[in-house]
Amino acid sequence: MQPLASRARRTGMWTREARVLAAGLLAALALSGCGGDDTATDPGGGDPAGGSPTHTPTIGSYPEFEPDDYGYTLLVTCFCPDAGVPMRVTVEDGEVAEAVYAQGGRGFERGEAVPDHRARTINDIIDEVNGATDAASVQVEWPPGQEWPSEVWIDRSKRMVDEEIGYSISDVDVR
Repeated sequence: MQPLASRARRTGMWTREARVLAAGLLAALALSGCGGDDTATDPGGGDPAGGSPTHTPTIGSYPEFEPDDYGYTLLVTCFCPDAGVPMRVTVEDGEVAEAVYAQGGRGFERGEAVPDHRARTINDIIDEVNGATDAASVQVEWPPGQEWPSEVWIDRSKRMVDEEIGYSISDVDVR
């Protein structure tokens, strides 16, 4: 039996076996780009508490959000049923007092309570970023002079899909 590549060259056509082999090799080549270093990255961007950028924040060094009483809108990006649906979170004494969907979605209505695992304070999100030292990648957008991050994205592993999570924080109302 002739090797598949020489038979394909000779006949000018790829046999079924050659196509399967080529597809497997191409898939392996494409997936090999997904490997590599699993260290966390953080682009930084200045002092998150404002002022001059005296240091570039790194994972584990983002400061706490000081107010204990506030409300904010949280948008979660994940592989989950309520992804992309804004939630209004009310925090009292540093704890979530209420969290409701700000609009309806599949399986829930506007004003309906958010599940406990989804209800988070801004400090819960900051703690998650600070604890993500083993994540494949972490991206934080923290505008200068602002006391909280606007965007957080955590990819826990390059070797898994659908475990990434993102948080968008807006409409912060300190009381």
